[in-house]
Amino acid sequence: MPTEMLDRLQEDKLQGLEARIDSYETATATGGGDDEAAAIADFFVDEGIGVRQSSLRLWDYHWTRALAAKIPDRREHGAKLLSLLERGGRVVRRGAAIARAYADLSGRAVARLAQFEEQSKAFPLWVKECAARWEMLGRPHKPLKRERIAESQAAYERGEGEPVSDVIARLEQGGPLVLE
Repeated sequence: MPTEMLDRLQEDKLQGLEARIDSYETATATGGGDDEAAAIADFFVDEGIGVRQSSLRLWDYHWTRALAAKIPDRREHGAKLLSLLERGGRVVRRGAAIARAYADLSGRAVARLAQFEEQSKAFPLWVKECAARWEMLGRPHKPLKRERIAESQAAYERGEGEPVSDVIARLEQGGPLVLE
């Protein structure tokens, strides 16, 4: 599936949910009572979790393509991707706020609301991490030390080395990673 199509699908999803959020943010009360308010809260929890999941999938798809060098203009592409992720974050946070307001209005517990609120708070940090990773794509790679690799492979073939459990135990005690 071309990346443009995926981006457009995500954009359409965000646009539709933003419009729905706008209409419910301006509404002051529901006419259906507690059941309707709880159903509205549940709807926004479900939709918000869906936006979060689709944002994660969108990132994974683009990141995988970028690592495989299948994205010609990474700077422009990254700006568009991060814009979609940030927009998704705003939708998720607004959806969580509306879900909480309608849950409080209903006086009933709404399934997964607390979990969704936590996810909505963590989402902006995740987007910042994605932005930092995307920037790292442009950094030059350190050259491989072929001699060191050959030495390590030869030592491994001879059975030399240290059990991983010993390395972990040493690290937990504050020791160095490698014994010299």
